Amino acid sequence: MNRTCIVVADAKQARFFSVDASDVPRRPLNLAEGTVLFNPDVEAVRGDGAGRIKTERISNRQAGPAHPVDARREHHRLELVRRFGREVASQVGKITGTWSSGTVILIAAPRLLGLMRDTVRDALHQGIQLKELAKDYTHLSAREIHEHLAEGRLIPLQQRS
Repeated sequence: MNRTCIVVADAKQARFFSVDASDVPRRPLNLAEGTVLFNPDVEAVRGDGAGRIKTERISNRQAGPAHPVDARREHHRLELVRRFGREVASQVGKITGTWSSGTVILIAAPRLLGLMRDTVRDALHQGIQLKELAKDYTHLSAREIHEHLAEGRLIPLQQRS
């Protein structure tokens, strides 16, 4: 069977899955969750998924604004996400390091996908294909992710004979 690594990421975390054979006859393929990386520079904000950069907290309101002006703040956010993207790409490189062929499916929100795409592509050997999906699936279970990917024909629903 062709090797497949699935990366589901947002600014706060990256989840890594492999596609394994299953003992269940109805579902011969199974997504197995492996490594989870967390971005220590981003903290959750009431479940909205966007997160907030930790360095943007104001601890003393009497001191006035404790963060840079908007353009510099946005540049800072992008740099922290790029840094996390490099960490994700490094992990992808470790997972696929011994592969001569296979597929990596990178699933992330459109903006994050754009920031991570080249870094992940550079971490892959020539025989490994990179597929991309601009969605935020980090909140989904492995089964739900598998169903979405099978519907989109990114992975087979069943094992090929």
